[in-house]
Amino acid sequence: MIENLNRETVVSYYDEHVKNKLNDYIKINPRIEYGWKTIKRFAPVKPQRILEVGCGMGNISSRMHKYWPEAIITGIDISTLSIQIAQKLFADERLNFKESILTPETFNEQFDLIIFMDVYEHIAVNDRPEVHAALAKILNNKGRIILTVPTPHNLKWSLVNKPETMQPVDEHISFEVIGKLAADTGTEVILYQLKNVWNVGDYAHIVLEKNDDFEAAFFHPKPVSAGQRSQRIISKLKAKLGSFFRKNYVRRKLG
Repeated sequence: MIENLNRETVVSYYDEHVKNKLNDYIKINPRIEYGWKTIKRFAPVKPQRILEVGCGMGNISSRMHKYWPEAIITGIDISTLSIQIAQKLFADERLNFKESILTPETFNEQFDLIIFMDVYEHIAVNDRPEVHAALAKILNNKGRIILTVPTPHNLKWSLVNKPETMQPVDEHISFEVIGKLAADTGTEVILYQLKNVWNVGDYAHIVLEKNDDFEAAFFHPKPVSAGQRSQRIISKLKAKLGSFFRKNYVRRKLG
């Protein structure tokens, strides 16, 4: 990780590496294919508004556009050149791209699905509070955030063995970091899954969900029905009967 970088330095880095993103689109990159499978599997049913943070030149945004053609999809990225390419390749009336970072002021609308495809680890620790505040503001109830990130041991190995692959900001995304993200955004972690892309357990796929209905139900509980009460009584009787027979069994066997 390189600390105290200004925005111009980061933009310049990603502009210079646009060719790699184009290659990922033209050729099959297993990291992206694994991520796309997770997105399809864990996205909300028929999301209406989707945001991809760090969309690059629009590969995943384009796939989501084809998969959910009725959705309005927005991709944002800090790289000027990436956004220019994305606009030329994929933009239309339901898929738009914007050169931007994510702050509480970036959007006023809300989203059902927010994607960070190998992006969250490139957000500096000092910038996380603004990103988290933005996510808390723009994520719909029952909305989901899906992240793919390299695991800490993957980054440690890369720093020693392939230092040329390290980016200006490459933070270790630990369980504690994800827990803080969930706490700040009012979401729950519903998936943390290791993936074997190039090496064993080198990537993690994480899904967070916002569920305000749980809080509403907690403060305004619904009374149980007559059928539910009857079932509870039957279950208690069965438990007592089972306990009686087990107790007698132990007495017979052990004296």
